[in-house]
Amino acid sequence: MAKSKKIDCSDIKGISAFLNEHGYCVVKPQDNSLEAFRDIAGKFGSIQFHTKSDKNGVVGGGESINKDWQNFKDDYHGELSSDFFPHTDGSFLNGMAYVGGVARKITPPKFVILQCVSKPETGGDNFLIDGQKIYNDLLANQADILKVLMTSGSVTYCRDDLLSMDCSVFEKINDNRLRIRYRYDSTAFIPQWASAAFNYIQNNYSTNENYIINISLDPGDILVMDNLRVLHARHQFVDGSKKRKVRRLWIADDSQVTFKNILNQSPVRRAMFPFQKYNIAQQENSEHLLIDYTCGIHYPPSKPLSKAHNELDMIVE
Repeated sequence: MAKSKKIDCSDIKGISAFLNEHGYCVVKPQDNSLEAFRDIAGKFGSIQFHTKSDKNGVVGGGESINKDWQNFKDDYHGELSSDFFPHTDGSFLNGMAYVGGVARKITPPKFVILQCVSKPETGGDNFLIDGQKIYNDLLANQADILKVLMTSGSVTYCRDDLLSMDCSVFEKINDNRLRIRYRYDSTAFIPQWASAAFNYIQNNYSTNENYIINISLDPGDILVMDNLRVLHARHQFVDGSKKRKVRRLWIADDSQVTFKNILNQSPVRRAMFPFQKYNIAQQENSEHLLIDYTCGIHYPPSKPLSKAHNELDMIVE
């Protein structure tokens, strides 16, 4: 069932409460300007750049600072008007770049923030799949499939010049949280032993009306999604006399994984260059963050993940 509640940008408690319950929310800004969009998005954390973003990190806000991706447009499904299956943004990010002189891990963003600028002639609505519900169902009813999807190497993602080897669909963050990393498209490469489990999500959840949340945004509406928990997708569209236009910003994961060169050097290797395009901006107003919310798939505190998955191992064996 679609949840169409739209929350005023000044209602901080309302935004936090809805995010905690659903993993997403729709926010109404004070106005539809690019500046208002950036102001709201920036309150969720540090901006993470994208190879298609402008100098402020906005995709669809201005001229992109990188041009080379345009030679490989077929790899960027957001450029197409066809159906866009449920996915985690940035699934292919698992590398390192220098941020403020410090080597830092570059991962998928924790939030994806979209704003509808204008709607197409037909189609183009978003829909979401809550990874929390997928995980809960698998843990309760399909322990063998969940074990495969939590195994490193169950999926590898490759898009354009980025390769993320030996990932898992569900990754443990700590004893109480996981993250989902999933996209059912040409970027995914699956070993034979994980094929059935990977396809289980697409066949049993991504097309299951009991798990789908339909979102129809009006011009100006801002959709905030927990990218570590919620898969998002878009129906095909036809522009016609009306053109579909959206703005998008990524908010960087704040796990703060950093590295030190063993020889106390700071060599910039060519392998880091693709990840520099997904670099992280320095947070200017961290004391003014908007929400009380922790991204990811959560497990009840009374039973930490380590204990639950020990039991899972016993069930599978």
